[in-house]
Amino acid sequence: MKKRSLLIIIISILFAVIFLSSCNQGEKVEPTQEVFQPTRSVATIPAPTKAPSCNNVMSYLGDANYADGTILSPGQKFTKEWEVINYSDCNWDSKYHLFFISGNQMGAPDFVEIPHIPIGSKGKIAVELTAPDEPGEYRSEWKLFGADNRFFGESLVAKITVQ
Repeated sequence: MKKRSLLIIIISILFAVIFLSSCNQGEKVEPTQEVFQPTRSVATIPAPTKAPSCNNVMSYLGDANYADGTILSPGQKFTKEWEVINYSDCNWDSKYHLFFISGNQMGAPDFVEIPHIPIGSKGKIAVELTAPDEPGEYRSEWKLFGADNRFFGESLVAKITVQ
């Protein structure tokens, strides 16, 4: 019985070898060459360090001159000043500006540099304006812009009347 079982196993193995070898005839299997692409590029320059951020806070105390509704002559030049307090975490320096945002620009530039105002200190922010030539009421709105490239605080407004 052992001889017969062994013979069946050998015949089965031979049959399997013959059958499998005939299955692949005519088919040529060529090896594939895989090309690996990187999934991300390697940084060659160091990442820039982020400038320390500042919590910019301004408190408007009032108009230092030319109160709202001040009457001016057509074409009259004047310097509008606002008094503020720097409640920020940073000193305001040459990186801080006052930007025109709406109303009548009254001949002023788009922005002006503000004076150095240390943390917790009062200061005056000023812009040179020119009253329009036509009679009427005019409004010019300005806003502080910090070293972090963001506007902050309430708007500073100049309101005049030209006669």
